[in-house]
Amino acid sequence: MIQKQKPLWLEILKLALPLILSMTGLVLMQFVDALFLAWYSKEAIAAVVPAGMAATLIISPFQGTAMFTSTLVAHYVGARKPGRAFAATWQGIYFSVFCGLIVFLIGFAAEPLFSWVAHSEQIRSLEQRYFAILCWFSFSTICGSALSGFFSGRGHTFTLMVVQLAGLAANSILDYCLIFGYGGFPELGMDGAAFATVIAQGLVALILFVLFIRSRQISGHPWEDRGFELRLFRRLLHFGIPNGLRFAFEMLAWTLFIFFIGRIGDNELAASNIVFRINSFAFFPIIGLGQAVGVLVGQAQGAGNIDRTVKLTYTGFYLAEIWMIVIAIILVLFPFNILNLFNGNGVIDNYQSITALGAVLLRFVAVYSLLDACNIIFVSSLQSAGDTRWTMIFSIISNCSFLGVLMVADYLKVSIWFQWTTATIFVMTAAITWLIRFRLGRWKTIRVIEVASKGHL
Repeated sequence: MIQKQKPLWLEILKLALPLILSMTGLVLMQFVDALFLAWYSKEAIAAVVPAGMAATLIISPFQGTAMFTSTLVAHYVGARKPGRAFAATWQGIYFSVFCGLIVFLIGFAAEPLFSWVAHSEQIRSLEQRYFAILCWFSFSTICGSALSGFFSGRGHTFTLMVVQLAGLAANSILDYCLIFGYGGFPELGMDGAAFATVIAQGLVALILFVLFIRSRQISGHPWEDRGFELRLFRRLLHFGIPNGLRFAFEMLAWTLFIFFIGRIGDNELAASNIVFRINSFAFFPIIGLGQAVGVLVGQAQGAGNIDRTVKLTYTGFYLAEIWMIVIAIILVLFPFNILNLFNGNGVIDNYQSITALGAVLLRFVAVYSLLDACNIIFVSSLQSAGDTRWTMIFSIISNCSFLGVLMVADYLKVSIWFQWTTATIFVMTAAITWLIRFRLGRWKTIRVIEVASKGHL
């Protein structure tokens, strides 16, 4: 009797649901961060997104490289070499130690960096402190990404979900206590939000490391495979650095986008920051879905099953597109109901004008969300197949072009509508390009892990 094969969409969702819940939990905590800071002061909500995006920009190339442990682990699982997953993860940990030191030193450059941005003095002071704190404690963020790759690459997404949600819950509680000074804690405002974030990230990294050390495999033990392996480390850098740089250039473009918006005015900055937080509800769950597709693609590629990779990718895209369409409809129909959540105690002056502006900006989000599923799913598949160099090159060219237009617009002092129209066109153009690249199939000949008698870099 032939056993009926499980539908691909069900296989994807089974793996993706814990990741989606993790990403949804993350966006909820970011939403809570923004909500608390919006209740705390207008300056805090205006400063948190630029400062947070700037810190993420600095950390992202290192974090993106460390995250490639997930693809290495998935390929080893698909190739039936699960013991090699331990060694791959250790290389990510060693990489995190070195890079954490680099970002720590960059944190001391917060003052000149935000002085160049030329936001108002009060907002700039908050941005500098928030940025510095996130950089000084970045090791746990980078290392946590490398360790997360071990569990996601093996398909152990439920474990990852539980740990991430525990960290996110800790972040939410600490936010409440440290921002407002409740529960015997000092009132730290913006600094409190930063400390809550880094403490929660440290907790996640610590729990994941303990679980990693306690893992078992028939072919090995994590502590026995802790040695530094130059060839495997080079493989991580060879495929991971382009992944990290692609992520960094995307963060650079969107960080400067927010900075340029801030130069138009504080209300425009506050409205854009709130809209970006709301936008997270659209794409963060799809990032979780994309991670699941990436894991299954990595395992399929490790097993040499190209046809399965194609089917997995398109099935994941269809699932993502359904979600994006639903979100777009909600943003168009209920903009004011969503935006009014950010002024719960009325501390933001002229919030009515911010709401009116934000309602229009949400329509831009609704439009580009219709194609944003391509940006997430097809990039995840290409990255997991090892097509990191081309994706990096295209990302650099497209994001630099986007930045060029933003710089000209800033020089000409155009309105916020031109900036957001440019962003919408950029997102949709990139989405179509990723789809075309996947259909061309150049990724089919790439080998991420060593084969038979010789390595392949």
